[in-house]
Parts: sequence; structure tokens; C-alpha cells
Amino acid sequence: MEQLDQFAFNADARYSKDVKTLAAYLNKEATNDYERARIIFAWVARNIRYNDNGYNAGNFGDNSAEVVLKSRISVCDGYARLYKALGEEMGLKVETVSGYAKGYGYAPGKRFTQTNHAWNSVFLNGSWRLVDATWGSGSAKMVNGKLKTIVNYTPYWFDVDPHAFLFSHLPKDPKWQQIEKPITLAQYEKLTSVEESLFKLGIDASEVLNGLTSGKLQSVATTWNTDLPIKVESAPLHGKLQPGKPYSLSITTAEDVELLVLNNKQWFYFDTKGSNHTIQVKPAPGSLAIMARKKGSKGNYNYFMEYKVGG
Repeated sequence: MEQLDQFAFNADARYSKDVKTLAAYLNKEATNDYERARIIFAWVARNIRYNDNGYNAGNFGDNSAEVVLKSRISVCDGYARLYKALGEEMGLKVETVSGYAKGYGYAPGKRFTQTNHAWNSVFLNGSWRLVDATWGSGSAKMVNGKLKTIVNYTPYWFDVDPHAFLFSHLPKDPKWQQIEKPITLAQYEKLTSVEESLFKLGIDASEVLNGLTSGKLQSVATTWNTDLPIKVESAPLHGKLQPGKPYSLSITTAEDVELLVLNNKQWFYFDTKGSNHTIQVKPAPGSLAIMARKKGSKGNYNYFMEYKVGG
């Protein structure tokens, strides 16, 4: 996908004068519908900037596809409309989906009285896939009481696992959840906050969602994004561990990555064979953190996963 992304990033301005011209240009690099859907995502997420001033003023302006393409700024509705227009021009089946997002300004437990976000669903290889080009373009923070966008291309938001998507996006129409047992708005509002970094580590989103909505799971580990290639093969799902109980961890990384566990100022080292790392620990009360760094690096280990122990 990196080659497709770079092609989209490097598109000359003369190819984006209108939807038809841009679609034809992007289509040159794509060889199938999945690649078409991805290259559109990359172009829109990289080239359209969120309309901070419009959002803060409550005046979102004209978010039609052609206007957004010319102005290069929009709120979520414009991102979704432009994605749909480019997709349809390239022969894709695309829908715009409205719903409730736990994004900027959201606080845990907040009740939703109306929809506040829009994204897309695109039909690929026999199923509808979830795409959010707005969130793919970056994130937002509050500065002096107003929204300020942090530009950061985030490919995670293309073809997101439907179960993982539901921790931050609930479609108004349940059919767009794309899961076997759709959740309700009330369940969504009560759902424990889970960062996408957990799912980037390879944790099964369906297991987490089902556990939290059924009450079998009360919390999950705290996680952070990492640039290192790390996949958690097996680890406790519960975010709170019992002191003295044995727990096994199995993690796969690139061979130039080293891992360790920190539990109350005590270091524990994995049994490493190539790219496979395994360990069994009986944690003491406090916290248990899993950390990583490149081999030979003089820098600190970086946290990417942490559990509470006891308490």
C-alpha cells in the first residue's frame, strides 16, 4: 500500500482540477477495486485539511465534492462526499454514513442527542468496508478553548475492523455496523473507552467488544502507538491482573526489536527466539508494563502496553 500512498501524495495539482480528472489520474496506479479505494483514501486524507475556523464558528460552508476539491478544506461531511464522488467516478460502490463519533470534545459517559460525524462504507470483494478519511488526515486538540487540527496521515482508518471501529464510530443505521450482533446507542455510550493502539497490536477487537458489552470484561490494558512492528500473539484481555497469579505473554516483533517487562521497578526479560518473545510472570501489586526498543539503541525503552496489578 505504501507505493499507492506515495503515488497519491505526489499527484501534481494539475490533475486535481475536478473530480473526473483526479479520478482518472489516480486510477492509473490502481489495479483493482481495493487499490482504488485505498488510493482515494490516501489522496483525500493527505490533501484535504479540516476546516478548524468553520468548525469553531459553527459555519461549515459548502461541503459539496467539487467545492471541497477546489478549496482543500472541509469538515467530515465534505471528506465523505469527496471520497464518495471519486469512488463512484472510478466505478466503486460507495455510501456516506452518518453517526456518533467519540472524537474531539467527547468525554466518557457523554450522551448523544444527534449525529456528529460522517464517514464512508465502500463495497470491496463481497463486503462493505469502513473508511474514515477525516480521521485519516489527522487528529484534533483543544487550544484556548477551540479545536486545532494536528495534521498526521493515519492509514489505520482505511478498511478498519468493524468491531474495532465501533469503539469510536456508531452509525445511525445499525446495518452499517457490519457485525453479527449490532450494539445499541445506549451500549455505545456506556462502552469502555479503548484506544485503536490496542487493535494495532493485533488484539482481537471482536473478543474485546463482546467481553465489554456482555460484562465479562470490565477493563483492558492501556496501550500506546508505536512505530515498531509489534504483534501481541497472546496476553490477558483484562486490564487488571491479580497479584501472584501466573500470566503468559507471547509477542512477535522484527528481529531487531527487544522487549522487557517492568513490574514495580523490577525488570523481567523475555525468552527470545528470533522474532518470537515469550514470558511468564507472577506480578506484584502496582503496574506491569511491556516495553520495546530497537536492538543496539541507546535510547530508553518505550511503553506500548500496561496493566494494573491488584488494588
